Amino acid sequence: MPALLSEKLIEILNTAKKLLLAHPLCDYCLGRQFSSLCYGAGNDEKGRALKLILTMWSFIWHKESGEIPEILIRLASTGFKPAIKTLQALTEEIPEQSSCYICGGALTKRKIGEIVKSVAEELREYEFRNFLVGTRVPADVREREDELRAVFSIDTGEDIKEDITRTIGAMLQRRFKVPVEYQNPDIVILADIFSETYELQVNPLFIKGFYRKLQKNMPQTPWYCRYCWGRGCEKCNYTGREYPESVSELIGEPALKVFEALSYKFHGAGREDVDAMVTGTGRPFILELKHPRKRFVDLSILEKAVNECARGKVEISSLEYSSRRELRILKNLSPIASKTYEAVVEFDGDVDEEALRRVEERFKDVVINQRTPRRVLRRRADKVRQKKVYYVEAKKLGGNIVKFRIKAQGGLYVKELIDGDEGRTEPHIAEVLGRRSLKIDLSVVEVEYPETKG
Repeated sequence: MPALLSEKLIEILNTAKKLLLAHPLCDYCLGRQFSSLCYGAGNDEKGRALKLILTMWSFIWHKESGEIPEILIRLASTGFKPAIKTLQALTEEIPEQSSCYICGGALTKRKIGEIVKSVAEELREYEFRNFLVGTRVPADVREREDELRAVFSIDTGEDIKEDITRTIGAMLQRRFKVPVEYQNPDIVILADIFSETYELQVNPLFIKGFYRKLQKNMPQTPWYCRYCWGRGCEKCNYTGREYPESVSELIGEPALKVFEALSYKFHGAGREDVDAMVTGTGRPFILELKHPRKRFVDLSILEKAVNECARGKVEISSLEYSSRRELRILKNLSPIASKTYEAVVEFDGDVDEEALRRVEERFKDVVINQRTPRRVLRRRADKVRQKKVYYVEAKKLGGNIVKFRIKAQGGLYVKELIDGDEGRTEPHIAEVLGRRSLKIDLSVVEVEYPETKG
């Protein structure tokens, strides 16, 4: 054996010996100080190997000198069975057992095995493709280990949190045959070996699709009573609601049952007026299901469940599994998405074809200055917003009834584009026609997003 290699091995053994003479250390905490010196073995195996070599060295020392080395007594005090049996063979009194200086005896195969068993039993209730293990380590434990490494100049160690998470992760991988995922895991297991507890953090499941709202007077999300804000009063017949149902509930509630989730959050690509319908291709949405037990459901099952439950009210289509990244894109692009509307408008008098052509010309690629409509002032800041109208198509249905098809930038208030909102929206259609609108029936027929890369 090369002399340099022999010196390095002696140096490792001497360091391990000094550590054990200074403090009692369990197999895990001793081996962790030399973690980077080999692969394919757990830190407990490395610690046990070092203790075994030191026990053998102690036996040889006794044979040659007749003395019992102090290191053998210290090894026996850590509960290391070969050292205990060797001492017994040498007729030496067995020392009192001492807890590990670093972990206090928390890191044992029994305790780790028990927590893994408990975690595994609960994980069997969930569907998941991957997982991640995290752990809590008391500050005083880390402080003791940091101090020990500083005193003995150890630079081959591993962080105790990495040691525990890797150990538990490997045991769970063998049970479930699924990989560890660091970026976007389905489930995070947060283990605390020191208190012998754990918790599961089940990450949300995201589903995207399109919804069509087939009836008026239904909000996108629950609309609480404006007088009692959900507590219940005479005004709302003690329901706490302005409207009995919402689009989000008609989609979200069946999804809770299908995916066995605890709760949900509905994210729409903008929202339509309560009295507006959504037809055509529908409005994009992403449903965020929290703490789902099921993740591998055929989405046609959800589509069927929602469409049967909400028949004649809401209809969903084109469902796909989504992600938090796509949710961020949905939120970021909603203000700049283009939306196409159909509005059937009754005016206060006959509208001629020439006036409709003027409307089409006037509202082609035009910027609208729109001050916050009066009807939403109680929940929106009073300011002027600039939104673009791409085109307006007009078709006369009767003497004073016109059907408009309007494509505009997201965030434009279309009713106010038509009636002007007493001059708060300029220009507006009624102004060009020289007529006043009496009734507006509005539908959203399409929502388009700009192309994105990546």
